[in-house]
Amino acid sequence: MDLDKFGSKFYVSPSKDALKKKYVGISIYEIPTPAFVVDQKVVKNNCDEMLKSIEATGALFRPHVKTHKCIEAMDLQLQGRVNAVVVSTIREAIAVVASGKVDDILYGLPVCRSRLEELYELSKNVKSVRLLIDNLAHIDILKQFAQKHSIKRPFSVFIKIDMGTSRAGLQVGSPELQDLIDTTLNASGIINLFGFYCHAGHSYGASSIEEARNYLLDEIRAANVAAEYVHKKNRSTPLVLSVGATPTAHATKAWIADSVPKLYGRLEIHTGNYAFCDLQQAATGCVSVSNIACSVMAEVISTYPNRKGAPGEALVNAGVISLSRENGRIPGFGNVITEGLENWYVDRLSQEHGILRSSNSKDVLPRIGQLVRIVPQHACITANAFTWYFVTDGGDIITDIWVPWRGW
Repeated sequence: MDLDKFGSKFYVSPSKDALKKKYVGISIYEIPTPAFVVDQKVVKNNCDEMLKSIEATGALFRPHVKTHKCIEAMDLQLQGRVNAVVVSTIREAIAVVASGKVDDILYGLPVCRSRLEELYELSKNVKSVRLLIDNLAHIDILKQFAQKHSIKRPFSVFIKIDMGTSRAGLQVGSPELQDLIDTTLNASGIINLFGFYCHAGHSYGASSIEEARNYLLDEIRAANVAAEYVHKKNRSTPLVLSVGATPTAHATKAWIADSVPKLYGRLEIHTGNYAFCDLQQAATGCVSVSNIACSVMAEVISTYPNRKGAPGEALVNAGVISLSRENGRIPGFGNVITEGLENWYVDRLSQEHGILRSSNSKDVLPRIGQLVRIVPQHACITANAFTWYFVTDGGDIITDIWVPWRGW
C-alpha cells in the first residue's frame, strides 16, 4: 500500500514483542496502574457464542473492530469463517487490509471527504471497501472525487437508515430517503447501491433478550421497507440488509424465523462490543457480568473514613481519561469486581481521580496500596484510553500483550 503521503503513517505502535518480554508471566497485581486487562478466555467464549447464534439464522456476519482495535481479537471474531468487517477509523482499515484476513471492509461513518484518498488507496489492496451515505451531498463528493482521479470502478455504498436515535441516517418512508435512493440508482456509473444499514442504538435500553429481539425485528423491517422500494423500481438490484447493535445481535439467540418478513435482500448482522462487553450490555439482560472480558486495574491511593457517610470513600488512580464518563442503568461509572469489594463502585470522577463508594454501609474501606479491578460502563471508550492491553487466559497471570491500532 502506498500510504506514505498520508498523515496516518505517523501513528506508531509500541513493540508487542518488547512488551511481552517485560510482562508475560507476571501477575496482573504487579503491573503499573491504571492498566487495561483483558481475559482472552472470555473474549473467545463471547465470539464463539455470537458466531454460533448468527450462523444459526443463516444471515451474513460483519463484526465491528472498533471496540478492541487489535488483530488478536479480530481473529477470534473471524475464526476463518467470516471475511467482512466494519471499521471506524482509517487506522483500523489500514491494519485490517495489511492483515490479509478480510476482503470486505465497511468504513462505518458517512463519507468523509478528507479521508477519501486513503480509502481509495486501500481499495486497491482489498476486494471491497464500502462506504456509508445518508445525504445527497455525499453523492456529489463521490462524483467529484471520481472525476478528479479518473476512477472507473463505482463506489460501493450502504445507505444509512435512522432507527430513531437521530445520530446518522434517514428515516424510512421519508421523502429524503426516497430521493437519496433514486439519486443513487441514477448514478450507477459512479455509485453502486450495495444495501441498507441500520443501527438501533436505543436497543441499549432493552431489559431482556425478548425486548432486544423486538428492536432487531424493527431494524430488519426498516431495512426491508427501503429494499422493497428499490425492488419495485429495479428487481435486478441485489441488496444486503445490514442490521445490528450488540443487544440486537445478542437477540439472535432467541431467533424466531417465522417473525421475519419476506426479505428483499440478504440479511447481514453487524456488532462489535460483544467481544468485550461491559456494564451497559449487562444492563440489557442479554449478557451477564461474567461476559465482561475487560477491566481497569487501579490502585487505591487514599481513603477517607466516613466521608459522606459510612464506610467512607476511597480514591483510586483511574479517572475520566482511563474509565470514561459514561454511565448506564447499573449505578456508577464502573463497578469493582475484586473479591471482597464487590459492593464498591465508582461514584465520581475527575481527570485522573476516581472516587469509590460502597452500597453497603457496613463494608470496610479498601487498604491504601491495594489494587482493584473495575469493569467499565462502556468498553469501547475505556479501551481507547490504553496503548496496550494486559491479556490473561482465565487467571491472574499475564499470557500475552495486545497492541491496539491507535489513531484516526
